[in-house]
Amino acid sequence: MPQPILSEFYGDNTRWFIATVVDASPPYGFEGRVKIRVHGLHTESTRLIPQADLPWAQCVVPTTEGGASGIGRMPQLQPSALVFGMFMDGTNSQTPIVLGSIPHVEFPSAVQMGQSVEDTGVDNKPESMWQKFTGAIAPDLSDIRNDETGGIQNVTKLAREKSSVAFFLNIGYTEKQAIGITAGLSFVSGMRTGITPQSKGIGAFSDRRYDDLLKYSNSGSLFLTQLSFVAYELNGTQSSANIRLLQSDKLDNNGICQIFAKYYLQRPDAVKNIELQARRLTDRIA
Repeated sequence: MPQPILSEFYGDNTRWFIATVVDASPPYGFEGRVKIRVHGLHTESTRLIPQADLPWAQCVVPTTEGGASGIGRMPQLQPSALVFGMFMDGTNSQTPIVLGSIPHVEFPSAVQMGQSVEDTGVDNKPESMWQKFTGAIAPDLSDIRNDETGGIQNVTKLAREKSSVAFFLNIGYTEKQAIGITAGLSFVSGMRTGITPQSKGIGAFSDRRYDDLLKYSNSGSLFLTQLSFVAYELNGTQSSANIRLLQSDKLDNNGICQIFAKYYLQRPDAVKNIELQARRLTDRIA
């Protein structure tokens, strides 16, 4: 009987890598893994290597975890995280494992925003969704403090809707998913980040979740901070909503708007209004 070839998992042919996490919601059977785009190996062009073709990498966890039969905590990496790891099969480079993350703060450059957004399915997006939606070469990432308890100017609301769609596109959601999420946030809060009788922040957060927002960041009143918190919840405490969102790419008829309203906003009564809001946003993009 031939012996298994183990040399590719042992020896001096180790290959290290730096990569960006593009998906932290693995399918059944891949629990604890993250999908990565390896710098220098996987081209940045999602037309050449779409997200669907990228590998799911296993992750190392501390030895204080159980490490067997699902005992212990799962990795907490988020999309856009910068990670360090190695290929366990050496030069074959097909079996990646993530050893740790590298703290970083990154604002997309004009060059990055000129590239196509990360493709989660069929590779049919235009080269620059941000340009299509806003008409700008690069996003204005300046935060606007909004502590008022009243309304905001319509021009501010429209600008925040644009920024919201571009934000969710930039972290890997499809165009329809980004529009559906933004439509839901816009309906329940009017894109206000302050506290009003109708809402607390852009997600109309409950008291407990608003407290979580303030614990998440000292700059919880900032618009982009609150967008980041929504993404943080979708990849953490609200992952059940996120999984459903990622599996759908239609706005109405039990699609993204209903999923976001029912499972994230917990406002199933608002579905029709959110669908109308999504159509308005879609018309602005077309």
